Amino acid sequence: MSDVLNKMMSLIGRDDEGGSDKDVLLKHLVKEIAHNKYAKFFRPRHEEADASLGQYFFGIYKAIFPLQTFLRDPAVEVKIRQIALEAFLDKPTMDIIKRLSPDKIAERRKTSGEDLPRILQEDLAALAAGFDSPRIAAADRCYDLIAAMKQFVFFDFLSLVRKFDPEIREGDFVSQQKFVPVDAGILSADLASFLSVLPPTEGDHDWKTVFEVLKYCKGGSDVIPPALWNNVLASLGDLKASKILELINRIATRNPILEIKAIHPHESLSAQWLEQKNEEVREVIQGIAGNQRHSQINTLEQAVFGSISTNRLQYYTPEKGRPLEDKSLDTFIYSPALNHLAAFISEFLSKDMYELCDILLVRGQWTNHGASRQMSESFHEVTAMTQEINTLDETLAETGSNGPRLRGALLRVDRDKSQVRYINSIVGSINDEALEIINQAVPALIVVGKHFKMLLEDCEKKQFELVMNWKELGLVSKTPMNERLAGAYKKINYFVQLMILETKNIE
Repeated sequence: MSDVLNKMMSLIGRDDEGGSDKDVLLKHLVKEIAHNKYAKFFRPRHEEADASLGQYFFGIYKAIFPLQTFLRDPAVEVKIRQIALEAFLDKPTMDIIKRLSPDKIAERRKTSGEDLPRILQEDLAALAAGFDSPRIAAADRCYDLIAAMKQFVFFDFLSLVRKFDPEIREGDFVSQQKFVPVDAGILSADLASFLSVLPPTEGDHDWKTVFEVLKYCKGGSDVIPPALWNNVLASLGDLKASKILELINRIATRNPILEIKAIHPHESLSAQWLEQKNEEVREVIQGIAGNQRHSQINTLEQAVFGSISTNRLQYYTPEKGRPLEDKSLDTFIYSPALNHLAAFISEFLSKDMYELCDILLVRGQWTNHGASRQMSESFHEVTAMTQEINTLDETLAETGSNGPRLRGALLRVDRDKSQVRYINSIVGSINDEALEIINQAVPALIVVGKHFKMLLEDCEKKQFELVMNWKELGLVSKTPMNERLAGAYKKINYFVQLMILETKNIE
């Protein structure tokens, strides 16, 4: 077969012989058409498509027009995808789908509380398992048939038949048609398109289920009678087998070996549907997690700071980052945490906790000097971070290293999209520096908090083990030492939780 094709190609390419070999092949095509059962569709003398071919296309157009109108509605398409899938699902899988509907999830949020994200994850896993079955493969095959039908009925029949009768109006099947012959060359593109969208006509295809799905989506009535569609398929199958349109198109394009094959769509309905459902439910899960996170942050912020203002920086703040956010650029994602850290150092570590540590570390008689040194180093490591925090903030000032660059790039970004990467690079480096400061502070605070807890336990013992002069230290403090240690430990513990929540899993 390849030798024959190669020979034909060589004949076509021999322009030095005036295309005579090609003409021979084209003449053979004309003879072949003359013996074709649909020979009436072609007028060889003038290389024209006969008016009867226009009548044939018009007959198909008339038959499928209700389908064309019905399937054009986007709402119908959504419903078809749903029904085509659900028609093949078993009851357990359908039960899971119902539980994952927006209405049901909203009801479950009222009763399941914090357990809902875990429950939804389990439902998604069970749904994925339910989709791994022969039923789902059957659903995909059904929708592939529907997609092939759509592709065919959306072919521009009106444009094609108007080449035979320019006065034909869309959907007008009452007026008398006046079809005339048409130069085959004018039809070549239409014939190629028509051949490429032909629905599958060979083999065993479940068109019955397809029409049941369409009937359900139309409220119980047929869009067109299934028998009419079957007649169309039979006619198309016979036409396709005759190759009459291919023969006409070869003559029209002067290409005697031109072949055009129908392309049948494969859309993987089940995979697309499952992916979409996963996205929908995961958005709900993320929303719940986000709400829980914000609620926890607000609770911890109140527990640590009460009514104290936590806005301590001038430039690295959520408010200053809003112009970036408004333009969908990277913004100051760690500014709430860094402001909280600055406030915690100035309001607590540098005041009451500093005085408490001074009593413990200077006046306390420690039995373990390594422990006292570790606590002292960690405490002073955090308090010294005020300078690093302020330095970072000042880079965004009018005279800072980052401030003028960011403001200039923001003025240009609307007309110069290359500024987006530049701005995001600057903001990203600032965020990295902020996170590094926080990540240094948190472990040091954990060390201080652990020592406060050990000291609290020690001061309440009958036999002191870590600090030997608790009674003497109690005389120096206006508030009992155990109360101060308990309050300091609790505040540091809450603050560490706040830092973790504000820096982890930030989108």
